[in-house]
Amino acid sequence: MVMVSDSLRQYRRSSVPLFLILSSFCVPRADGYIKFDRQRQEHYRHRVEKMFYHAYDSYLHNAFPYDELRPLTCNGVDTWGSYSLTLIDALDTLAVMGNYTEFRRVTNHLTSTLRFDKDVDVSVFETNIRVVGGLLAAHLMAHRIEMQVEAEWPCSGRLLQLAEDAAQRLLPAFNTNTGMPYGTVNLIHGVPKEETPVTCTAGVATFVLEFGVLSRLTGNPLYEDVAMRAVRAMWSTRTKFGLLGNHIDVQTGQWKALDAGIGAGVDSMFEYLAKGAAAFQSPELMAILLGLSRNLFLHNLSAVVPRQGLVFCY
Repeated sequence: MVMVSDSLRQYRRSSVPLFLILSSFCVPRADGYIKFDRQRQEHYRHRVEKMFYHAYDSYLHNAFPYDELRPLTCNGVDTWGSYSLTLIDALDTLAVMGNYTEFRRVTNHLTSTLRFDKDVDVSVFETNIRVVGGLLAAHLMAHRIEMQVEAEWPCSGRLLQLAEDAAQRLLPAFNTNTGMPYGTVNLIHGVPKEETPVTCTAGVATFVLEFGVLSRLTGNPLYEDVAMRAVRAMWSTRTKFGLLGNHIDVQTGQWKALDAGIGAGVDSMFEYLAKGAAAFQSPELMAILLGLSRNLFLHNLSAVVPRQGLVFCY
């Protein structure tokens, strides 16, 4: 438990500069920058709150208990596993919005009804960021809103148990020659027999945050180990220019889509390298992030985007 508590304290310290950066957020425009003063922050806070409840209430009224709402037909559809995905995905946002009553209601509903022992194929990437991530975030926020938690929280709790159950069902996807995961897994039977070994870059390198937190909370290093192995395996396939492609064969390590960039299929990797480096104070993840970003600028972006006006944030 010492490792867990020390890691949590370290995470709190590392979060301070990020919070200060976000709180002084500026928006560029032609004649300078708009400072987000208190009045402007309140204005946009209310706009975001209104948008959130428009989507959330519409889901509850028209789509629950399906995974997602189809906005044109106003009905529900199961898309990612048939376990009311939107509720899990929105749970921590309810806490951020200050709606503790609804947070408690949804938490009680999920902890009493949610099960993952289903014969269904799911996206490994989406299940991690939405389900494992959503449950872990809600678990960590439960104490902040003064919900009754177990004596050994944050190292115990029903939401944590559910997050670990979901993560364990994703682990078979990592059983490849390279350690990079398949894109699809069946929640009971593992990787489907006909599953393609080709997956996108983001689908390989976006497990560090959730799996790292899960390892620290449970004391089981397996989750972080497989996530870091996947990142290292992918980074080892970089070209002589220090660049990564868009799609890779997770069994052979051969690139199948050779375009390098920061768009679809890749973007989440940059997000997770940055978040993982900050959350876990990882020089390794920061070195990969900075090296990849620098190489993209030198060999890719500078060829198509004028240097003037291009801003890289590290």
